[in-house]
Amino acid sequence: MTATEHEARKMGIDPRIRERRNKVARSKGRKRLYLIVTVFIVIGGYFAVRALLRMSMFSVQKIEVSGSTHYSSAALISQSGIPLGYPLTEVNPQSVVQRIEQLSWNGAVIVKKRWPSTLQIFVRNRVALSAVPASSTTSLLVDQTGRVLAVQPSSSTGKFLRLCLMANIPSSKALGQSNGCEYQSTGLASYISPSFRSLLQLSVALRSDPVASFSELAASSAGEIDGVLSNGVAVRFGSTSQLDQKLRALQLLLSQASTAGYTTVDLRVPQEPVLSNW
Repeated sequence: MTATEHEARKMGIDPRIRERRNKVARSKGRKRLYLIVTVFIVIGGYFAVRALLRMSMFSVQKIEVSGSTHYSSAALISQSGIPLGYPLTEVNPQSVVQRIEQLSWNGAVIVKKRWPSTLQIFVRNRVALSAVPASSTTSLLVDQTGRVLAVQPSSSTGKFLRLCLMANIPSSKALGQSNGCEYQSTGLASYISPSFRSLLQLSVALRSDPVASFSELAASSAGEIDGVLSNGVAVRFGSTSQLDQKLRALQLLLSQASTAGYTTVDLRVPQEPVLSNW
């Protein structure tokens, strides 16, 4: 009788059971060893692939820019923050998008990786909608969201609808003279005051359906909206409620009646537009 068998008998364990336990223990040991080896292989493979992708053949060798009409390709590439030779695997498209969208005229930006070595940048341009006084001689060009796109001399913004905030609008004459407009000092790529929201809404409506030619829109601190037609006649909108009906009423009135001798068209009740000398 062997020592092991003697010990097993002494402990009251059948040798066959003992051998079975030893096999199970050895099997568990091999499995742990396989697992450890597998982990090292996976980690080693990961770093090997990472090193391979960081080689020059997988670095940014070309940056393609399209869509922008306000910035040069060189300016956009510089703004992207991605130099040639940068590992393409390390490029974070969302970070590039955020940097390029910081330029005031840029709207939605799409960035794509094209393997093995090209970065593509697609830019959608913002469109100037209106001009907002920034000083006695300069104006801010803004888009339909109120984002400031540029600062220009007021003398060069005549083709854009002028938006004005006033404490009050005492008469059509005061509105036509643009006296009392509050200056806005918002920086590029920032947004003008939320108080302009109703004026922007009306500006968008007039651009999509130009029922009449306006030179200016103004809003008072009480929320009253008034405009000035290109011929100098003031238009009282009141608010933006029933806006479609008000625009239709204005179009109908201008097509069927003369505004000669009047200073104001009152659309606050669109079913009953009124010509007056307010």
